[in-house]
Amino acid sequence: MAWQKILYRRQNEYADNYSGGDEQFLSELRKNQSVVRYEYWEAVRGTIILMCHFDVISLYFALFFNILHKNWPSQILDAVFLCVIIAYIFFCQILALKQLDKKNHGRTLVTLILFGYAFTPVIRTLTTSISTDTIYAVSIISAIISTIFHDYGVKGPIVSYPISMSSGLCSAIFLLSRLENNWQAFSLLVIAFALHSYASEFRLQMFAKFPQTSQLISLIFAGFSTFFMCQFSTELAIFWTFLHIFVVFICPWILVRKQSAKCTIHGPWDEAVPLKSM
Repeated sequence: MAWQKILYRRQNEYADNYSGGDEQFLSELRKNQSVVRYEYWEAVRGTIILMCHFDVISLYFALFFNILHKNWPSQILDAVFLCVIIAYIFFCQILALKQLDKKNHGRTLVTLILFGYAFTPVIRTLTTSISTDTIYAVSIISAIISTIFHDYGVKGPIVSYPISMSSGLCSAIFLLSRLENNWQAFSLLVIAFALHSYASEFRLQMFAKFPQTSQLISLIFAGFSTFFMCQFSTELAIFWTFLHIFVVFICPWILVRKQSAKCTIHGPWDEAVPLKSM
């Protein structure tokens, strides 16, 4: 009697661990069934999204330090604040995936702005007793944590919107304690809130609907962030430039090059997966 692949029937002629022999066992071997093949320029566009967020974070720090040391006039902060408001309106009207309830959304926005402005003096003086070096160190660490858990369009267990947003806001709140002007502190707080709350979806939708424009804006951000870093440290600006080159061009090349060596096997040893009925 020929062997049958049935677990509930005893087949005395064959051992319990018999699986049909090498020929039948290996005939069901499949390789690279779920491997995703990436193209080089597709991977480059993905890394641009990553570096765009890094550039925006660095530009926020550059804005803060130049306002703190009064290297820039306060009008520049007002202009950035206005640009953020315009970008938010653009997001709500054009980029949002679903139609927003303008009445409720506007009420929530006004409430957040009023409460933020009312509590700005408290937030600004919250950590004034802590040394400046400690404030800068904790702020940078919080910003790094925010970038690690940020949503770059690739779903994974490490992506966490609450952790990313709360860490980013903590980073901004620590910095605000070094300012002496409530309006400047409030403006930077609003910019930080927009950056860490809506920037992810805004950026992903921009790259999906306006890819060429988004890539050009990302290039401009990279140039500005490198330029402002050069004002603080030439070595840091050189490192930042090489980091962009490595992440945007070399890492995708490594990914595509190593794909040819990837080999995943599937067969009768795989865990059973139930089929969903239509």
